[in-house]
Amino acid sequence: MNLIALIDGGGTKTRVRFLSQADQTVISEVVTGPSNLGLGADVCWEQIMQAITLADMPMPVKCVAGLAGSEYAKQRSAFLFNPPCKTLLVSDRDSGLFGAHCGTPGGCLTVGTGVVLAWLDESQQLLRRGGFGFMLADQGGGAWIGLRFLQELVRLVDRGLIDQSHQVLIDRLAIGQSVTQWMEFANTAQPRQFASLAKIIVEAEGQVSLSADIVSEGLTALIDLLQDFPKHLPITLVGGLSAIYSPRIQSLGYQVVEPQGDALDGLAYIDQHRQQLTIDCWESYA
Repeated sequence: MNLIALIDGGGTKTRVRFLSQADQTVISEVVTGPSNLGLGADVCWEQIMQAITLADMPMPVKCVAGLAGSEYAKQRSAFLFNPPCKTLLVSDRDSGLFGAHCGTPGGCLTVGTGVVLAWLDESQQLLRRGGFGFMLADQGGGAWIGLRFLQELVRLVDRGLIDQSHQVLIDRLAIGQSVTQWMEFANTAQPRQFASLAKIIVEAEGQVSLSADIVSEGLTALIDLLQDFPKHLPITLVGGLSAIYSPRIQSLGYQVVEPQGDALDGLAYIDQHRQQLTIDCWESYA
């Protein structure tokens, strides 16, 4: 059986869906570790090959990948140079957008480990904001929340302002009890490790004022990202933090709707309609 592999790769996990090339029937779907191109092309291919092994599938005849970090030109070229099968690469923000709205006007705000916004207007023009990575941007995302909490925690400890509510959260984070241990964690952590703290932090929003302040700061950053987005268009929020932010963004007058599909559906749509789409697509060299 000839297979197509659809690959949704981000800073925390990689989802791979295997389709029959003949009739697009879903055969299997598996999840592996992170495959942001910023981690390196080899890392991304390792995760894809692991997914093929886990699913016990033959090598696909074609891979259609929507990866975070597609802006890294060097790693993008490395990813597409002599792959094990024909490969098409797009940005994860575009795969999320076309999965959410199936080619109709609307926006998609991805709030996971990182943050990116894309939308299609009534003239079929594709516009984008954000997506500059953890070092320069991603405000409001999971990795940013983890980093901001540690930054503020260190500041509070330095001033002797830690209280019991902070201590309960420190215990739950399980990254040590001292500033030295937090420094060691921060100096070696990747975005995925920072993002692993976010769920615990946002869940404590009602009990810990520091958590509430960081979530509020994240919302402000997302609203700034949405500044140019037309409010009359529908918008979906996807990613691990979408449930936190969706009702707050909706309360500000945005037409928040449920996505029609996910990023893997978007990759299938792009693969089938790419000749009619004006988006960045990169093909393998071999």
